[in-house]
Amino acid sequence: MKKMLLLVALAALTACGNKTTKNAEERDSAATAPTEKTELVSEKDQTPKPLFLYHLSTDYMMVVYWDEELRDELSSRAAEYTKMVMEDDRLKDIKYTGEVLKNPDGEKMFMGELHSRPTLPSPGLRYAFASPENKKDWWGMSIIVTDSYLQTRKLLRRESQTPVGDGKPFPRSVVKQLEKQYGLTAQRSEMACKVGGRYTYGVVQFKPKNKKVVALEVITDGDKTYSEPVEGYYESDQEYGWNVDDGGEYFSSHVCAAFEGPDGLELCFNHGAPESQTVGMMFIRDGKLVVEEYAAYHSLIDEQAPLWKKDLAEMRKLYLADDPHVNKEYALTKYMPIDIDDDRIDEIWLRDKDNAHGALFTCKNGKVELIGVETEKLKVSFLQARRGKGYVRIAGSAGGPSIYTQLMAVRNSQVVERFNMLEVEGELQEAQLNGKTLSAAEAAKYTGALPDSREPYSYFMDISE
Repeated sequence: MKKMLLLVALAALTACGNKTTKNAEERDSAATAPTEKTELVSEKDQTPKPLFLYHLSTDYMMVVYWDEELRDELSSRAAEYTKMVMEDDRLKDIKYTGEVLKNPDGEKMFMGELHSRPTLPSPGLRYAFASPENKKDWWGMSIIVTDSYLQTRKLLRRESQTPVGDGKPFPRSVVKQLEKQYGLTAQRSEMACKVGGRYTYGVVQFKPKNKKVVALEVITDGDKTYSEPVEGYYESDQEYGWNVDDGGEYFSSHVCAAFEGPDGLELCFNHGAPESQTVGMMFIRDGKLVVEEYAAYHSLIDEQAPLWKKDLAEMRKLYLADDPHVNKEYALTKYMPIDIDDDRIDEIWLRDKDNAHGALFTCKNGKVELIGVETEKLKVSFLQARRGKGYVRIAGSAGGPSIYTQLMAVRNSQVVERFNMLEVEGELQEAQLNGKTLSAAEAAKYTGALPDSREPYSYFMDISE
């Protein structure tokens, strides 16, 4: 029995559309508004239900708003959520750090959208670990709960959770039982996750019949089998599915957390498709599998990194301060995002319309730093990122036979090394690393250990003031 909810929640970066929509393009192009009012607390014991926390990094952990009507209730309960279920089923302390409603330029943001870049916020509730975490590349979705929820539930261990599509099939006895129940022939089945040493979650997909395609969400408990049908779209016996680009295969959900509650199993799931994400919970109630869909989020991919107005103003200020007499002549009217250190946060390359004068900047959490300045003589190039560290080279003529070279290393969107050297007719005259003078041997060792060059695709966009 499926119950559609309007819960503001959050999702991981892969996505899935509303399971009741028959047209796949409609499902994946936008999230579909649920039809019932969401209850944020358990009907029986009045404890706040789990929420879904979307994270791109330890600095970007959010419960993303889905509906304006739920904003007040969610924000009023935000501080109650103090525990996060990690992927290994440990509980980590978290804290609520504030509400986000507008982007850095003060503009209202769309609800129900999940972004792929940490520099693109969504409206919702921000959280952080109570103690520092050292996770670097951390992208997905987790469950957060209140202390009162944990007092009345037991967190269950998730075992043998396989990548989507890689699970072993259900036992033939389970499949035959479901074939008989639904009057259909199974095409495939998949056991996706073992829960608490007792339950097994997975899916069964039937062959098309009478121009209909049906799959099942399935939970087994010993010799008991519970299921919920999900109808897809049908165009022909060769063209059918549940989501755009699913290849006619119904994928299992990711089990984000599982609990044993007062009335039995409470399973938090995340069902993904290319451009949307559905999150919710499954319960076994009165001998039936109940699926509650909280929200269907629109997952945005391949987004352009933004250049916020306040950051642009700071970049131009730093550029002017680097050489006020010369740089005042150049307006820096175009920009290009480039991820120098491969941390999924873009650095920004600004240029004047002459395509010769410009500067590069890091920008993380609203803090802007000048990497280096290019001129008609000092040209920019890049080196490969290695072990989280990327390099910018700015080099060119310093007059006559002299060549001046700067190398700036960027890690975690911060400049961590500054190397410079002056050569005359190929002979080293001086070199420094972070302000310390190097010998010719030390300079040769440093430059000899640098990674190979890279040539990123160059595309500058005009800045809209």
